[in-house]
Amino acid sequence: MGNVEPHIPQGAPRWLGGAAAALACWALAAGAATGQQEDPAPPEPPYWPIGMDLPDALKPKPEATKGPPRKGARASTPLLVWVPPGAKHIRAVFIIPNNSDSKVVGEHAAIRKAAARHEMAILYLRSLGLEGRMDDTRTLMDAVAAKTGIAEFRHAPWITLGKSSRGKFPFYMAWKFPKRTIATISYHGETPTWPPEKWARLDGETILHLSANGALEWGGTWYKHVRPSLLNYRARSAWLPHQAAAYDVGHGDYPDGHGSGGWGKLFPSKVTCIDVWDYIAVFIDKALALRVPTDKYPTDAPVALKQVDANSGCLIEPFAVEDLFQEPRLPLVFKHGSYVVDPLAEPNCNGYADIPPAKDYQPPEAVPVVELKAGFSPTNWLLTKGLGGFAMETDPMRDVSAFASLRTKPGDTIQIEGRQATFTPIADNEIGRREKNTPRGVAMHGGLQPRGRQITLIGYTVLNVKEPHAYKVTGLYSLAVRLQIVLNGRPVDHKQIVQLSKGLYPMLFVLRMKSVTWGHVEPSLDLAAPEEVAEGKRVQVDKDARRAEFEKRQAAGPRKPESFVHKASDVPAAERRRMFWVADMEQAAAWLKLQDIKARAGK
Repeated sequence: MGNVEPHIPQGAPRWLGGAAAALACWALAAGAATGQQEDPAPPEPPYWPIGMDLPDALKPKPEATKGPPRKGARASTPLLVWVPPGAKHIRAVFIIPNNSDSKVVGEHAAIRKAAARHEMAILYLRSLGLEGRMDDTRTLMDAVAAKTGIAEFRHAPWITLGKSSRGKFPFYMAWKFPKRTIATISYHGETPTWPPEKWARLDGETILHLSANGALEWGGTWYKHVRPSLLNYRARSAWLPHQAAAYDVGHGDYPDGHGSGGWGKLFPSKVTCIDVWDYIAVFIDKALALRVPTDKYPTDAPVALKQVDANSGCLIEPFAVEDLFQEPRLPLVFKHGSYVVDPLAEPNCNGYADIPPAKDYQPPEAVPVVELKAGFSPTNWLLTKGLGGFAMETDPMRDVSAFASLRTKPGDTIQIEGRQATFTPIADNEIGRREKNTPRGVAMHGGLQPRGRQITLIGYTVLNVKEPHAYKVTGLYSLAVRLQIVLNGRPVDHKQIVQLSKGLYPMLFVLRMKSVTWGHVEPSLDLAAPEEVAEGKRVQVDKDARRAEFEKRQAAGPRKPESFVHKASDVPAAERRRMFWVADMEQAAAWLKLQDIKARAGK
């Protein structure tokens, strides 16, 4: 975490100062002591010293509410405000709508330090979906100005953040109010679409943008949608965007996520939410310094935001993320003057492999040997026992090398990240059952995994293939459920076409399941049609080409992380708009710290 103090789960961060927190608590206590009527929209000290209700014009109509509040339910303050301690004026406001941990983002110490440095307030919208009613923004900001006594709220420029289902908020506000928008942040949210909606206005404003996603999020949205969209903004507008992808993270499932058992703990080898929030703080600090004038406050009228020279700053190469991850480059297609969003839609067949049977392999006694039945998941397995409640750190879909060559028998033990498990024949209550009680695969609720708990599970069986044929692999997975299938030592992908010959095939699955429970795990092989075989081969050609290009770059030796960043003035003018933009080398260094997972792992 470096020398930046993270948000602390309990108590105010030290930099806020005891006086500010004590003052807020004293005000509440004083109100109670004097018998004042309970505030219907109380503050939430120490982080949110000002609470307020929605203005009457923005309150939902009575018929739109869900009836009276539940008896004993605690009321939630619709709007929360923080201003830098002692501030009588502000220059900007950071607006955050409610979604999961977005409120805690606004409480993060490094972000508040940047806000205090630049006289920026923070407004949390707990009960207002402003993206659907942006014409009401003036009403909202007038009400906040009246409540706080700080007139600048009426005209102050803003930075906007949105997460997940509130992902449209930051760029919708930029499209609607380009001259009032300093910067936008998509935090595990949607990317600004290109082209913008017809009603959108860009107005030549040099709006800075950050998209922060998980590398595993939504099937790889960071490279399928975010990267091409932001490069289109970079190439075809005055916006100055860039992206960050958190390694081994899905839709915000950080090891230290707020509310999780890891909250407040250190994970030096992992990308944490604190790491991402620290980087967001750097981005905010740079955006405010570059765009907000300091010679006057927006007290009676808006101030004109400063425009950023796009030929200044630093540029990040478009493939820097996967290069730093030391993985093959992912598709990026430029066609007809634009980068193509989702250039390779999810293929029906995900590659092709011709896999021979095991040579000179005679399964030991009691090892299950099952005849391959197309479309049916085997039910006779050896399963590891003793790993319920434990989710391995390694994503098996990234690296299964520790288990790929495994050939086991009942009673054998295996060590997985310091945990020991024993292979045991599947029990009757662990056999999955589907329609008409048909046995299929493995039932997770039969005792292997209590509901709501995480698990690591390895299954082993031997397939007896009677006749040569091409099959299509089914190995369903998700961001929380990682399932890797191995056939005779060869990892195979979901929807991959595999050509199998007559003989025995050791079959293995490695499962990591956390924060979700699936009732069944059903790895299976279906007969592949000729056209599916042809498609699988076409896809494999592209995968092989990307792998060969990656291996060529690897053979040339690893590049230094800083080599992926260039001063804009050192890049030919024709190439500048094909790269992402950051403010300076200091911000670039913070970005590299977030992305360089090899340095994080100490390799």
